Amino acid sequence: RRAPDTVALALAAAQAACVAADSDAADLPSVFASTHGDLAITDAMCATLVDDPGAISPTRFHNSVHNAASGYWTIGNRCMAPTTALSAWRATFAQGLLESLAQLAAGAERILLVAYDGESRGPLARVSPSEGLLAGALVLSSRAGSTSPAYSFELAGSIAPIDSGTDELSRRYAANAMAPMLPLFAMLAAGGDRCAIHAGPRQVLGVRRLP
Repeated sequence: RRAPDTVALALAAAQAACVAADSDAADLPSVFASTHGDLAITDAMCATLVDDPGAISPTRFHNSVHNAASGYWTIGNRCMAPTTALSAWRATFAQGLLESLAQLAAGAERILLVAYDGESRGPLARVSPSEGLLAGALVLSSRAGSTSPAYSFELAGSIAPIDSGTDELSRRYAANAMAPMLPLFAMLAAGGDRCAIHAGPRQVLGVRRLP
C-alpha cells in the first residue's frame, strides 16, 4: 500500500516475467535498473525541505531511495538471493543487462532483470526529463531451453547515435527515461533477430539471435 507507482509497476513487471518463465521469485537473484528512481518523490521532498523541513514524510523518504523497488521485491517474496540496484543515466538499461549477463557468467543459472522509470516533476524535469510510467522485466538464463531462443551480446564502440526505434512501443514511450530498452522488447515481441541498445558514450550493446 505504501509503494509509489514506479515501484508498483516494476513489481508487476517482475512478477509477470517470473510467471512467464516459470521461475520462483524467492530463489532468483535480481538486478533492478532505473535511470532516476522516483523523481516525483524527490521533487516533493525538496519542496518540503524548503517550506517545512519538519514535515518530511518517513514514507516518502523510505520510497525515495534508489533500491526501494528491489527492497519491496525481496521482502514481499521472502527472497534471500542477491539483488542489485543501479543507474547509469541513458545507458541504464544496457548496463543493467550487462550486469545481469556478468552474474550469469559468474555462475548464476537464472537472474531477473527489471527496468523502470516514472515521470520527472518540478525543476528536476528540466535536467532529468522523463514522462509517463514504463517498466519491463526479463528472466535470463545461462542455459538454452528447448523452447526459448538464445542470444549473443556484444559491447562495441559506436560514433553514430542509436536509432530510438520506429516500432509502436518506441514511438509511444519515447519520452520516458527507460525508452532505450524498447528496441529489445520490440525485437523479442516480433521475433526479430537483432537490435542495438545505447550503452554509454560512444558505446552500443548489440543483441543477435543465434540460429
